[in-house]
Amino acid sequence: MDEDPLGGAPRPALHEWNIVPSKPKRAPFHAPQAARLSKQKRLGPAPVTWTIEDIANAGRLLQEPPLPVNFRDEQEMRRVYTLIYDVFRYKNILNQSLADVTFFIEHPNMAPLISRVWLLLYDLYHRSFKKRTTANIALAAALFPRAGLATVEETLWEDRVKLAAAIARIRIKNKALQLSELLPNHLRDEKSGRRVDTPVTCWVNTKKVKSAEELTASITKTLNLQLVDESTPLTDECFKWDPHCPQFVIFHPSLRNKLVQSVLVRKNKLIIQDKSFCLGPATFVKIISDLQLTGSVIQSHVNSPRTTAYLASILGQNDNIKRLLAFSAGNRKTEYEDYFNDLGIKNILIFSEKMIDFPPDSNNFHEVIAVFATPPNSYSAVTDPIDLVCSRGGDLAMLEVLTETEDTPEGRKRVANILDEQKQTLKFAMSRPQIQFVLYETHSEIDAENRQMVQRTVKEINKYAQIHHAVMQGKFKGLQPTKESQEDGVEDYLMTVASQQALDEKRVKALKDTIVPDCDLFDMSRLPDLCANGDDCLKLSEKGCYLALVQRKQVIRMDNKYMIQMAENRGVFGADPNSPRKPKPVQRKRVDDSANQVKAKRRFKEFEVERLITPTKASMCHSKIATPVPCEKSSTQAGPANAKFLCKSSKMAARGKENRGEMFASPTKPIKTAVQMTIVNLPRQMWLRSSSGRIIK
Repeated sequence: MDEDPLGGAPRPALHEWNIVPSKPKRAPFHAPQAARLSKQKRLGPAPVTWTIEDIANAGRLLQEPPLPVNFRDEQEMRRVYTLIYDVFRYKNILNQSLADVTFFIEHPNMAPLISRVWLLLYDLYHRSFKKRTTANIALAAALFPRAGLATVEETLWEDRVKLAAAIARIRIKNKALQLSELLPNHLRDEKSGRRVDTPVTCWVNTKKVKSAEELTASITKTLNLQLVDESTPLTDECFKWDPHCPQFVIFHPSLRNKLVQSVLVRKNKLIIQDKSFCLGPATFVKIISDLQLTGSVIQSHVNSPRTTAYLASILGQNDNIKRLLAFSAGNRKTEYEDYFNDLGIKNILIFSEKMIDFPPDSNNFHEVIAVFATPPNSYSAVTDPIDLVCSRGGDLAMLEVLTETEDTPEGRKRVANILDEQKQTLKFAMSRPQIQFVLYETHSEIDAENRQMVQRTVKEINKYAQIHHAVMQGKFKGLQPTKESQEDGVEDYLMTVASQQALDEKRVKALKDTIVPDCDLFDMSRLPDLCANGDDCLKLSEKGCYLALVQRKQVIRMDNKYMIQMAENRGVFGADPNSPRKPKPVQRKRVDDSANQVKAKRRFKEFEVERLITPTKASMCHSKIATPVPCEKSSTQAGPANAKFLCKSSKMAARGKENRGEMFASPTKPIKTAVQMTIVNLPRQMWLRSSSGRIIK
């Protein structure tokens, strides 16, 4: 500042006149932080959310066969399988970029390691093809050789410039600001990103927690959360009980990391499970309670051991249910049994075989009254694929199925096998006479797997029941099942009858007129309402779950009351004292004349004497009064094969006659055979015995 020579105030310098505004400018308007960020569109790759350890664990899982990995907690497991899921989603784009630079032609030794090439190329792209930090380089050098990633890492780093250019060309060609815009709709980031806003749900293991008060105190002490009622909004400072599924707790999404590392989850007091996979078990148990059924139940397929454990846990609260039979565990039967033992669940029996592979008369099905049918499906309606894979214990095959984008012969064959197994599971369950209802569950958006499958199968089963009763009532005469179909079982017998029958007009009319009991017919019934107020507040389609109830028109409860009623109807307990007694018929006495009474002689059946007196080889061999036959003559007439036998029998007969002095009997007197002697010498009322030892009446 220059001083004024007149002694006034200092004047500003010449350059300060240029920077001091003559009049103030208005400050620019700034949108709120959340709104501004939502309007911006990120360019380039998303930020890295995994570590070097996660890449090494993913590399071990992607080997063939996969190497075992021990995760510290479930959060680490979710990070690893999320990384693999993202790699599988982008594998087509990664393959296209590798093909553009002829990567596998220049490096043929990398072809067998293609899944690990995808993994490290995906990581390289998200690093913007830059070098790792010094700390990560040292850690990668220690972990990658054991995971089989060291050679792949070096090869990709050498071609990083060409690979970056190839990915850029793909984006420019398709006018995509992000690679996610090149993905199919069902693999976009928006779908997998919804899990960030989804509440964390857990079911309570009643074998580890004795009461709700104990659980509430443990959550308050461990997580510093307070229990609120259903109407209160869910925040990161509270938790509440689920209104639809029993023994279910809901937490805020931001508490997932804190929850999975807590002692409650590590000690199996709380089991993290997506709610969409627990709606089926909750509905199944409610149906059993409403129908008041007694016996054992079946789950056709162990799709998720956590879901099966939840079903067994809430079934344990019903004293009328003896145990749960779970099938299709495969080679993971021992693993599932160890998991259930760790949870303390004992009312479950695991089978490695499929339910449909057991014979119809198996002892395992004698007490079964209901089936929870969970056959394989496309899982196209799953909202959280990572939770599904983690709940199945880490199923890479499921990740590959969920990320398929191309129509291949293998894919079409797999879809056909899925539809066939769904149909066979429903038919097998409905063909057992003691099973009263079947609850069918899928997580698919395809109607061919859902409603169409159930309606078509119910129609076929009811038709088989009509044909069966028509045959039993004699309306389809001349229709006999094959021997093979009778050995296969009841449903195969009915199918064989239906296939043998070309229904003409008369038999179609007879089939319509056939009376079938309601206990042999099935119908699609309405699902019970899980809402407390009964207002259908739960939309299963929004949860990615489809349920269908197939129930007999007349439910038979195999309880003590029903068995006593059946016994009374059959007269097991004797005559009913309250029922009117029928008068006994008066028996007339016969007036018999004792003087003229003659006992009726026993009549014997007539028999053919000529046939019995015909000599046989056995009678000639054993009879000692038969006429000797010369060896030379018998050998000529009977042939060389029987000559030795006849000669021997003749000598034995001759030796017996010589001992009794009958060797020189009169040739004019006929010699009677053994049967003739028996008939002549014995009275008619006595038993007759032939020379072969058979008793003749």
